[in-house]
Amino acid sequence: MNFDMNSCWSRAVELVQANFSLLLIVAAVFLLLPNVALYMLVPDLQAIVDPTADPDVVAAQMGSMAGPLISGGLFSVVFQFAGYAAMVALMGDARPTVGQALGSGIRTVPSLFAIAIMFFVMYFLGAIAVVVPISLLAGLAGSAFIGFIGFIPVVLFVAWLAARCSMAMPVLVLDGTLNPITALTKSFALTKPKQWPIMGFWIVIIVIMVVASLIFTGIFGVVASLAGSGLVSALILGLASGLTGMIYGMVLCAVAVAMFGQLSGPSVEAIEDTFG
Repeated sequence: MNFDMNSCWSRAVELVQANFSLLLIVAAVFLLLPNVALYMLVPDLQAIVDPTADPDVVAAQMGSMAGPLISGGLFSVVFQFAGYAAMVALMGDARPTVGQALGSGIRTVPSLFAIAIMFFVMYFLGAIAVVVPISLLAGLAGSAFIGFIGFIPVVLFVAWLAARCSMAMPVLVLDGTLNPITALTKSFALTKPKQWPIMGFWIVIIVIMVVASLIFTGIFGVVASLAGSGLVSALILGLASGLTGMIYGMVLCAVAVAMFGQLSGPSVEAIEDTFG
């Protein structure tokens, strides 16, 4: 069991390059289209995601749009889960057909929902365990600054938890199990020896993606504002969000597959290809 950041990134780039045409099709269907559809079907969404919007106005709009947002959000999440899992399958050593990869992705959606729920339960319990003593200390000391600083451990805990759970999807897809508990257990086991380098690696990737996303969507946001507030503007924002999701989805799935390959060792298929 080994983990090397440079080798992991190089392998991820190779996986994207080798499967780019197929990944592009899957990402377009499962990541781009749902984003565009959400913006087109909920035109006021652009006002909600505007970082310069009045918080009170945003809250009122979200209240009035709760139904469409929830239903559209669930629809988008289901598609994204299936798309991510299908891309992981395509980059695995088994080399499935597109149809087999899509079937694998769709089958794992319920398990991924279960893992997401368990993740948020662990996050909630862990955040309480971190925040409560710090809040008590801040109250005794009468310092709001201590309470503010207390959120830093929570952020670090979330990053650590996400890193420890990051192998759950590759386990589901590449190991062929649909048991979410088994997937999480194996993810924790695989990441334990190198948990801190893995956490740091994911943090670097996510920070770079967030910064790039803010710049990219900011530019398209200006273009959309020039187009007004109609369907054209919603289409521009939807395409910007969807294209960003496509690129980041392919990269994140490739990194997860490359990392899984390092941590779990060569698969049976890879060994057979080498010595067959």
